[in-house]
Amino acid sequence: MRSITMQMMKKNLRMLIPAGIAILIGTAFIAATLLFTNAFDASLREQTTGQFGGANYSITTDAGEGGEDGPTVGRLNLGAVAAVDGVEGVRPDVTRSVMLTSGSQHGSGVALSTSADAALLPVEITEGEAPSPGGASQIAIPGKLAGQWGLKVGDAIDLRAQYAEHPQDVRATITGLTDDPNNVYGYYNGASVVSDDIMVACSDVDSFDAIPATAAYLYIDPAHAATAVPAVKDALASGTSLQDRAQMEERAIKALSSNGGDVTKQFLLAFGVLALVVAALVIANTFQVLVAQRRRTLALLRTIGATKRQLYVSVLEEAGVLGLVSSALGVAVGTGLMALASFATKDGSIGGMRLTLVMSWQVVALPILFGVVMTVLASVSAARTATGVTPLEAMRPLEISNQRRARVGRAVLGCVLLLVGVALALAAIPMNDSANDDVSGVALLAGVGGCMLTFVGLAMTALFWLPWLMKGAGALVSLCGPAAKLADANIQKNPRRIAATGTALLIGVTLISTLATGAAAAKATMSQALDSRYSVDVTAYGPDIPAKAVDEVKAERGVAATLSAKTAQAEFEDAQGRPVYTTVIGVPDVAALQRVLNIDLGDPEPAFGPDDALMPTIDGDSGETLSLKDGSASLTEIGDDGEPSGAAHRLHVTQRAFKRIAQTTPNAAFVDASLFDDGTFKATGDALLVKLDVPSDLSLSNVYDAIEQDLQAYPDIAVGGPVAERSMWESMVNMMLMLLVALLAVAVVIAVIGVANTLSLSVIERTRESATLRAIGMTRGQLKRSLAVEALLISLVTSVVGMVVGTLFGWLGIYIVMSSIADVVYVVDWATYGIILAIAVVCSLLASVFPARRAVKTPPVEALAES
Repeated sequence: MRSITMQMMKKNLRMLIPAGIAILIGTAFIAATLLFTNAFDASLREQTTGQFGGANYSITTDAGEGGEDGPTVGRLNLGAVAAVDGVEGVRPDVTRSVMLTSGSQHGSGVALSTSADAALLPVEITEGEAPSPGGASQIAIPGKLAGQWGLKVGDAIDLRAQYAEHPQDVRATITGLTDDPNNVYGYYNGASVVSDDIMVACSDVDSFDAIPATAAYLYIDPAHAATAVPAVKDALASGTSLQDRAQMEERAIKALSSNGGDVTKQFLLAFGVLALVVAALVIANTFQVLVAQRRRTLALLRTIGATKRQLYVSVLEEAGVLGLVSSALGVAVGTGLMALASFATKDGSIGGMRLTLVMSWQVVALPILFGVVMTVLASVSAARTATGVTPLEAMRPLEISNQRRARVGRAVLGCVLLLVGVALALAAIPMNDSANDDVSGVALLAGVGGCMLTFVGLAMTALFWLPWLMKGAGALVSLCGPAAKLADANIQKNPRRIAATGTALLIGVTLISTLATGAAAAKATMSQALDSRYSVDVTAYGPDIPAKAVDEVKAERGVAATLSAKTAQAEFEDAQGRPVYTTVIGVPDVAALQRVLNIDLGDPEPAFGPDDALMPTIDGDSGETLSLKDGSASLTEIGDDGEPSGAAHRLHVTQRAFKRIAQTTPNAAFVDASLFDDGTFKATGDALLVKLDVPSDLSLSNVYDAIEQDLQAYPDIAVGGPVAERSMWESMVNMMLMLLVALLAVAVVIAVIGVANTLSLSVIERTRESATLRAIGMTRGQLKRSLAVEALLISLVTSVVGMVVGTLFGWLGIYIVMSSIADVVYVVDWATYGIILAIAVVCSLLASVFPARRAVKTPPVEALAES
């Protein structure tokens, strides 16, 4: 029987190709996902263990140890450890963020403490030599940076700590160039190595021993390890322990799961499984096609003695072979794609991660196992259909009816899930309004669970409601001519198969619509929230903003007005005596300020002179009404240390309903610029306020990018404002949306293959009917058009339902997630929906091509004779 099975499989190989492609896509996706997470884990492992350098042991502080002020270099007792015979090098793990400057060029980076043994460093010295621990202001900088700035060994470079309370400017001599082979510091484009005196200057301490440190790395000569290790342990300070390289790496690798590797794998595998679930519906229809096509052959086999069990096993064997071959090809395709990605990134990285091809048995075994099992399970229904063929059917015309009464259990279960899902989703709405975080978390779970149950209920009951929708749409379409009327009649003949095909497409379209609606609503909601919370479109802050930079920004298309001003930090007390921190901004007059604000300051304009200040009505920090005693405030300047510096300046205050100027400026007090000129306020920085008026051929992000480009030459200038946050938010949402839609597109492609299979099965079943129609005068074109209309009805009706359901799911999700932080804006992403419908039309027409060719290629007389 097995040889007969293989012969039938070879004969119908072309019919198996669509199902094979569906399996191949799903398994290739799973294989690529596993390979990607392998590369992700390998990259994290390299980066995490790369920080050990050439060390084979480490000293770490135990939790809760290190004294009142925390562990320091001195408390690690490294001098005693280094004196042990067999210890060839010791390096404390000290890292600082620094700002590097060479002439007019600035850049942020990371600096590492040096070691007498350069092999202990996590970076390589590619030219020159590493700084000496006791050297005077020595530094080794990244080779990439040296090339960009035209620096070489022996040149000087300035640096200072970025986050120190009392930053000191240090001029250092470049002793070497570094390379980061393990991409440990890829985010910073490499790392610098500095001598001990520079690290002291960057740490706000008096000596190197006082620098905070929780670990140190050392190299113990393996030949002396037997005696050196116990001696090192005896020399360790209390609260510290010694670990070898294997223990260090094991500890680091255990932390990988918390760094996103497992989450990424589960996230991507979910889409791979979804693709195979959709593929299962396609496979089920494919084998229904095969069984229908071979019905007479199966009946003849029964006539010559084949048992029901043999026919059942034959179909399952065929499915197993198809699943095995297609899954193996899928693994090969997934591996090939990952190999190409690995080759493309061999000289670089993606987001700091270097992609490498890391094979494992799971990459091969899991996709093949899952593909074979899914294919066999999907063919069970067709196998049961095959066992129902009787020997007598070999002598009958081919009249196949696949209609069966829907099981009551399925209908009841589907309705129950539907009702429970809708109830949960509706219950999540009032629950989300609670101020209790625990209740809000339950609301999120209820909303997600409700949507999932509702969707499963819709899929289970599709057999009942989808044919009715098709019937309604078909009634309208049937008015367009005989081809459309025939298509409508054909759809009504087998509601079960139409429902199965529609469900496959419904899954992909609903999920894409949910994501598209959620993304569009999220962007609209955030845009409205940002507009209501900021009064200036773009702000730039820095210690000094040159007039040249202001002129360049002002000249950009889309920039309506700019205002350059001096700033200072101050505090005052409100009417309740609470301290309020504010940024004092000096402006020439109210008219200049009005030109850059997005709110009306009122008419008549507030009084504005050397004794006046303009403040908001709401405290941007607390969100409460800002009330002032006697309508005035005593502003006291604040120094870099956060302490008051100087006398208080009492000003008469006019309050208006403007909001924060930037994320870092919750409160602003606008004063006359003359107060900075006469020394009343000491300027600690500059501010540039920008108002936009974007022409139709540009976008907000285009203008903002141009402003950023103008100010890029001044790294001390920070650019922000609502446009910046909106641009960042929209970029993040768009990137995630593109990724998710690309993943879900796999399921939609597979579902479209299912539409083609459904049409193929209907063509086989209607062989005699098609022949009769041809015999009584229907042309080939009309027959082809009827199948095209049939495909269009299935695709369009299912797509519209998916978009409606997806829109509701998306609105519910965005309400639960964002209603607590802003008023939700409910929008419909018409552009995406238009693309979905266009794709549905094109794909359905393509899906009808091959079944239509099959339907018209057989002469009417021959088809009637064969029937």
